[in-house]
Amino acid sequence: MSFATAAKDEICSQAEERDCCIMAELCAVTLICGNLSISRGGVRIKYHTESMAVAKRIYDTVTRILKLDSEVEIKDNLLKKKHSYTIAVDDAALLLSILGLEGNLLTNATPPRELLEKECCRSAILRGAFLGGGTVSDPKKNYHAEFVTHSEAFAGILLELLQKNEIHAKIIHRRQNFVVYLNEGDGIAALLTLIGAYSSILNLENVRVLKEMRNNVNRAVNCETANINKTVNAAMTQVMNIHKIERTVGLGSLSVPLREAAELRLANPEATLTELCELGGTTKSGMNHRLRKINAIAQELPGTSSPRPTDTKH
Repeated sequence: MSFATAAKDEICSQAEERDCCIMAELCAVTLICGNLSISRGGVRIKYHTESMAVAKRIYDTVTRILKLDSEVEIKDNLLKKKHSYTIAVDDAALLLSILGLEGNLLTNATPPRELLEKECCRSAILRGAFLGGGTVSDPKKNYHAEFVTHSEAFAGILLELLQKNEIHAKIIHRRQNFVVYLNEGDGIAALLTLIGAYSSILNLENVRVLKEMRNNVNRAVNCETANINKTVNAAMTQVMNIHKIERTVGLGSLSVPLREAAELRLANPEATLTELCELGGTTKSGMNHRLRKINAIAQELPGTSSPRPTDTKH
């Protein structure tokens, strides 16, 4: 089961008690996935969905609550290995009148103003839009949620409702549809909260925590790797410079502290600066100063050029 399917199933398992919100939800579903069709019996509204839970919720609202005649058609989608569901409501004119959409062909319709003025109904509209034509990507892959509608005006309403809840979203025109989308984890979590997908929020947050932990570990490993490479390169440079001094003027030409530091480095070519300090009984700043001085002396000597000295902080 996909993340979006699980979220829709969870929402559909919850009963809506407010009559106004029931109408707001069905209104949004109608604007998203409802289509008018003409038959011998007159004009019908058909709802198409691939979610059994959504199909049951639409059918239950239309028949049990609104007491309208409707029928369900199930088709097999062999390509997607899924079923698709069509709920056909016989009296389209009456249903549109109940939803406040009378005289509308659903091509560029919006919910009636009285539904948009109520905070509870605004959440119900987002919920209905999600059930009718919304998706949420698996957060393990990426953060993305979207609503797909034929109506540019309704897409604008959805964008406005999201923005009122401080959820950043955008609209794009995709083929013949208008898509309202958001791709931030915080925004998707806020949306799931608004539409009542609480278990899905927990799953999303668990994924976000694991991702953050993994990112922190990767950053720490990368930082440690970079530090190790820097330490190794610095040690190699120091060893090469000490050998250059040894070949040209001899280590005896160095002062006692520098000669001791050089001999310590040659004896421990892979040691970090901290380890050299422990072996030589000196401070980091003191050991680092001596090694830098050795590098500078080697650079001034004639002969094969030495690599550019690299400071180390370990």
